[in-house]
Amino acid sequence: MAHPSSLLQGLTLVEEAVRRERSGRLPHNASRLAEASGIERSRVSRLTKELRDLGYLERDEASLFGAGSGYFHIASALTQPWLRAARRELRRLAGAHDVTSLVATADGPAAVLARIESPAGHESPYLHAGARVPIWCTGAGRALLWDHAEADISALLDDVQFVGVGGPGAPRSVAEVIDRQDRDRDRGVIDAAQEYVEGVQEYALPVRGLSGIVGAVGVGAAARGSRRTREMQAALRAVADRLSALAGGDG
Repeated sequence: MAHPSSLLQGLTLVEEAVRRERSGRLPHNASRLAEASGIERSRVSRLTKELRDLGYLERDEASLFGAGSGYFHIASALTQPWLRAARRELRRLAGAHDVTSLVATADGPAAVLARIESPAGHESPYLHAGARVPIWCTGAGRALLWDHAEADISALLDDVQFVGVGGPGAPRSVAEVIDRQDRDRDRGVIDAAQEYVEGVQEYALPVRGLSGIVGAVGVGAAARGSRRTREMQAALRAVADRLSALAGGDG
């Protein structure tokens, strides 16, 4: 029998740690987490370290686990009106324009997919809610960098490994990312051609809240004719404006 994915096992560990914390009882250590989750102890050790590195779990001086700041950040984001409304908006985009549509939020040099919808029969094997993708070679990821100055982009991507990541159109240096950001700001939309996956054309725009960019909305599909592209981009812009209005940024 195949082992459950690391993602599902990691979510199980976070869920169990939060459940225990909410119960008011003594939090679990690694052994108790393994026992409660049914995951072998060695995998619990590896996964909890990764979850701590990502900020989803914290471990105190007694080696007891609780929810980390990353967990609370995501939980807070998911309650926001704009993100709740995004599901309906994404479904409309996917159905009306035969595209994969998604919303992402920033987490350092990664974009975290908070919502994703695909047209019927075209579910993506490489994109799913909760996935972390490179912020610098995905449409929605680069939309999250829309307001970043050159120095901010350079600092964020200073340790990024560009070689071997992304599709054939992915940028291969910080300078190339900056050039594409300048180009796409002039165009008024992020245009990421085969940057993450070969054969996929992505377009994306930021979602703005009171304090600046709170997320990004994007669409992806095979390249298509100019008329359909214009219609898709117009629909994308309307969604970004509506979500920004709900987030308090008014587009």
